[in-house]
Amino acid sequence: MPSSRSDIESIAAEIAARMIWLQIVHLALVASVAVFLAVMLSQGAAATEDRSNVAFIALICAAASVAMSFVLPKVFRSAGLAALRGKAEIPVEALLGPFHTGHIAGIALLESAGFLACFALSGGPGSVPRWFVAVPIGILTLLLARFPRTRTVATWILRTREALIGG
Repeated sequence: MPSSRSDIESIAAEIAARMIWLQIVHLALVASVAVFLAVMLSQGAAATEDRSNVAFIALICAAASVAMSFVLPKVFRSAGLAALRGKAEIPVEALLGPFHTGHIAGIALLESAGFLACFALSGGPGSVPRWFVAVPIGILTLLLARFPRTRTVATWILRTREALIGG
């Protein structure tokens, strides 16, 4: 059965209150990285043109965290949805839980990548190249781009419910 705009709007209205909670958690994680980056930059990042292992290690770890932030939510959602497969009726609330869990896991990985990148800016036992400031800024941009919008989540819930009931 094709999804209609009214179905999505109905689900969006049903999940609106719980979405505010997820949006607040998401913004808190974004703010923590943004504040840490601001503190690091206000103290004068220990940037240099020298090559160091700190930048390379931080970049590899950040890249791995970013990649896993796309994979891990799908794994968590699949695990949470496994018990619902093939049921005749699936309440919206049963789908919202796995979505929240997966989203928070993915965003937490991005937050840790952001913190690591910001920490690398502090210098430590080696400093990072000047261009490295783009890494935490890029991670912050990705965090903001993945902000959970109620209508987007409602569409995911409708499509997931149709797939689970049909499959």
